[in-house]
Parts: sequence; structure tokens; C-alpha cells
Amino acid sequence: MKNFVFSFLSAVLLMISQTVSAQNAAQKFQVDSITVIMKPTVKDIINVSVYYRGGVTNYSPEKAGIENLALAGAPECGTKLFSKDAFKNKADQFGINVYGSSTYDYGVISVNCIKKYFNEGWSLLEAAVKNPLYDEKDFDLLKQKVISGIKNADADPDSKILKMAVATTFKNTPYVIDATGEVNTVTNLSAKEIKDYYYNTLLNKNRMFIVVVGKISKEEITKKIKNAFGGIPSKTYTASTYHTPEIISNSLNSEPRKLATNYIIGVVNAPLFTSGDFAVNRLAVSAFSENLFTEIRTKRNLSYAPHAMSVLQQMPYDYMYVSTTDPKASVEVMVNELNRIIRKGFSQKELTDTKNLFITTNYMKEESTDKMAAALGKSEILGNWKMDEEFVDKIQKTTPADMTNVFKKYIKGINWNYLGDEKAADEAKDAFNMKVN
Repeated sequence: MKNFVFSFLSAVLLMISQTVSAQNAAQKFQVDSITVIMKPTVKDIINVSVYYRGGVTNYSPEKAGIENLALAGAPECGTKLFSKDAFKNKADQFGINVYGSSTYDYGVISVNCIKKYFNEGWSLLEAAVKNPLYDEKDFDLLKQKVISGIKNADADPDSKILKMAVATTFKNTPYVIDATGEVNTVTNLSAKEIKDYYYNTLLNKNRMFIVVVGKISKEEITKKIKNAFGGIPSKTYTASTYHTPEIISNSLNSEPRKLATNYIIGVVNAPLFTSGDFAVNRLAVSAFSENLFTEIRTKRNLSYAPHAMSVLQQMPYDYMYVSTTDPKASVEVMVNELNRIIRKGFSQKELTDTKNLFITTNYMKEESTDKMAAALGKSEILGNWKMDEEFVDKIQKTTPADMTNVFKKYIKGINWNYLGDEKAADEAKDAFNMKVN
């Protein structure tokens, strides 16, 4: 009865979501050579996000963290129009949130505010994008905050194991660069370097695009973008070509650390975002994640929160995660469950349960303008801005056989990463060497 009610609720939410999407379809257009992706909504919250392409491909490992500091510092280290304090005071007065950051594939500066105060929010966004100052005193404070965050992340086992997994999987690619930076690289960056990098590298119409979500007309946002950003220079920009490493056999990367439990991530291949297999893979990994929880947590009590995830990047990957005091038993269960699915396939029930969760989650995402903007922006970065709006329809058409076949097609080997007791890792070596077949 519970599953029936959940399925019925999901169907209702899907119909509502499809109706809203049809009425407020996203569109793509140009304003003074700047690409704009706009999704009108009936909500009073407006999000405008200015994206910068390239991410970690824009700089060398020695400058790791430079883009993240440049974009985080744009609204935090003063502008020509607003000092740091004046910027913050205006944002606080009108409930405006302006923020910037950079990841592996892109950087962004965003504003989120209610429509009533959109002009005030826009003035802050315009100042941060066009004329950041990077005041040296304010920049030093931001830099210390970032360094503190890096140290905390390195001390946190969950953050550390994921960083290990990315570094070992993509060791001969730009993804070896941590977008946030390392303590030594961030320490060595100066306010002048950050300012030069922003104005000479990032501030370029050919590298930028803008995502707008909220209750605002195309005419209004077009006028604002033209007036604010029309004078930004257009420079040559060639996007990087990505060559995703293929995992065809098992490997183990282990780092000893005295911890109460051991942390393990197994990385496998995944389809590109623009591939016809993408939506199917997302559904399959979600179903597999539920299976891991049942087998490892519910049945055997080997871990608190085992799961599997798809990571959406220019070079994508899927991974399995577990934190456990019994690495050998946990890894054996993970590989056995993976092989069971490859050999016997996903069931109709696994498909139905997972599909319902996806539909409900997608509808809940539509409740937030900033999340809608982020989804559209990331979709554009990864090659197809329409994928976000087509995702639910693709999920609806997926079959259990599709899910099984995508695992068979992509999963050939596992890149295991281990953080914890060295003796327990040695005892689990046979489990880490178990083949996928």
C-alpha cells in the first residue's frame, strides 16, 4: 500500500511538473555576444548566475585555487562602486546573496534575491562581475579562510578519500588539480595575481554565459545585460578537449591513517553527459545505491551509510562508498552485488521504486530557483543545456534491461581507494582484487 501511495504521488507530481515546465520552458539567446539561458517562473525569487568556462584547465597545478579565489573574492573583497563593508551592508539590508566559486569544470558568480529588490541585487552582481578590486587586506582575510577550509577538508576522512579517488583516477589529466587549491599554492597567491587572472583570463564574453531563472521578462533581463556587460571584451577562447581515463582493471591506492573506521571508495567508468546512456546510468546507480544500503547496512550492519553516486563532470565517473571496521567483508558485498546485477539484471521493482524517487526529487528541485539555475548552467557546461529539462522524460522511458546493459557496457574494473588501518587493508587485498564480470 505504501509503494502504491508513493507511486501515485509521484505520478501526480510528474503531471504538475510537466505542466509547469511546458508553461515555463527555458530558452537560449544572445545579448551582445553573451549567451543567455533563461527560464521564467512564477516565483518571486530571481537567480542570475554568470558562468566562466574552463575550470581547472585554465591554469597550472602551481596556481591551484587561483580561480576559486578570484570568483569568491569578487563579491567579498570590494568593488569600484562598493567597498567590502558597503557591499555586505547592502546585501544584508535587502536580503541579497551574492557568491562566487570555481570547480573542476567551471566558475560562477551568482545573485539570489526576491523580485522586489532585484534592482539592488543586480547592482551588486554587476559590480562584482565588472569591477572587483581585490583589496589586499580583504583578500588576505579571504585567503586565510580558504586555507583553513582546505586544512579542515584534509583532516576530514570523507573529504580526503574523495579527493584521493579523483586524484588517482585522473592522475594524468587536469583533474589532478584541486579547484579549491592546496595550502602551499593558495598561500603563495597574491591579490595582484588574482586580479590579473580575473581581468585577463576570465572576463571574456567568449568564455562567459549567463543563466536567469525567476519572474522576469526577456525584455527586462536583455536590457540589463546589455547595459551592464555589453562592454566586456571578446577574446579568443578555445575549450579544452577531455580524454577520460578508462578503468579496465582493478587497482588499489591506500593511505594509512589512524581512524575509528576505514574509508573506501571504488571508482568505475560512467557515460558522458551528452551520451544516450547518461539518464539510464543515473537511474541504475541510484538503484544500485539502494541495494548497497540494504545489503551492507540493513542485513549485515557493516556500515552506517554505504552508497553509490554518479558524478557529473566533463570527465564523469561513478563510485561506491563505505566506511567500515570490516573492509574485507564490505568490499566483498559491494563487488558481489555489482556482479549479481551484471549477471541477473535489475528487476522491474528496482526500476519502479528508483524511478518514483527520481521523479519526486526532480519536482522538489523545481521548488528552488537557485537549484534550477545551477542545473541549467551545469548542463550547458557539460554540452547540452536542454538535458536538464529532458531528464524526466528520458527516465520515464527507461527499462530494467536498459539499466542492466549500461552497467555491462561501462563497468570493466574498479579503482579502489582506501584510508585507514593498514593491516585491515592488507587483509582485504583478495576482496579488492575481485573481478567485475
